[in-house]
Amino acid sequence: LLIITNHGKWRVHSEHDDISWLREIPMCKIKGPDGYLYEPVWINPIDAAARGIKDGDIVKVFNDRGGVLSGARVTERIRPGALSQDHGARHDPITTRLDRGGCNNLIMPHGWVSKNCLSGIFGGVLVEVEKVNLDDLRNQYPEAFNRDYDPATGLLFNSWVEGGMQ
Repeated sequence: LLIITNHGKWRVHSEHDDISWLREIPMCKIKGPDGYLYEPVWINPIDAAARGIKDGDIVKVFNDRGGVLSGARVTERIRPGALSQDHGARHDPITTRLDRGGCNNLIMPHGWVSKNCLSGIFGGVLVEVEKVNLDDLRNQYPEAFNRDYDPATGLLFNSWVEGGMQ
């Protein structure tokens, strides 16, 4: 599938990804069965059905670079063969190659976009998507799923600053 990443309506890159009233907007985040608010990824019903994905399922969008957990938004507003996910979500690593926060930088190539500019490539990148079992991931990576988290604002300070509030 071709993933298209856009600038989001709800934030500027990762800035404002922790604003509680924005996170309440149904199209902003998708609440998983674990209470975590996942970054939405739009998928066409044809592609979703072929993969056993339903609206609201937690999925992994991945390629050979890495993977991102996301909430599936099954909609005809995206054409078959393509996915859409805003870029700029907060990084919440499970491993160095798998992210829970929706930071799709992990699946995008990085490097020189011109002779004068080093950047990520956020145009179209090939990926695959599959439904995930959160219980299996939680058992495999308990430390990543037990960080201090508030659905209204995301990861708390102690979760992303080494040493926390000590």
